Amino acid sequence: MLLVVTQFVQDAASLPAGEKSLYNSLNDVTFSIGSGFAEVDSEVYKYTSGEYADKYVYAYRVSNIDSGVGLSFFSVGIRDGANAYDPDFDVLLGAVDPALWAVVRLSPPETQIESVNALFTRTIDDGFSSMRLWFVSDYTFGLGDGALFGMSSGVPHYAAGDLLTPIPEPATIVLLGMGVLITFARRKRSF
Repeated sequence: MLLVVTQFVQDAASLPAGEKSLYNSLNDVTFSIGSGFAEVDSEVYKYTSGEYADKYVYAYRVSNIDSGVGLSFFSVGIRDGANAYDPDFDVLLGAVDPALWAVVRLSPPETQIESVNALFTRTIDDGFSSMRLWFVSDYTFGLGDGALFGMSSGVPHYAAGDLLTPIPEPATIVLLGMGVLITFARRKRSF
């Protein structure tokens, strides 16, 4: 009976409802940190129905394999011109949950840098994993920046690697590039 209740709780707080298919995945991406390593799994789901029809859901899970570092922070970079919203996480027994899993935006809008950051309720120690963290985007995937941070004996440790992350479509990139060129042309004419 407990197994059935546990499974129901996990399903109730899993990825958003709707028809979806696994669009792409990168499993066991290694982050060298401390005296060993941690791994991050990243997956992208394409939704065909429900609230997020024609949207993508990006999911991540941090696993501390044997780094010797208590991991406390995880970040996924979002490229300029792409977006991320509605961050949430699954409830998994024995996994470390985030105290904060939020989209971070820096202004002004024309130089906006965006990431989705997790600060965990306790450190992810060797042999433990995080909850599955996810967010929604209008944009398909590419490789982007991921980062882990933690402490060991009062010494900070940082690692970076490539994860699946939203990227703007080629047409959006061209339009952004044209906007930059027009801005430079206008500034040059004004001198």
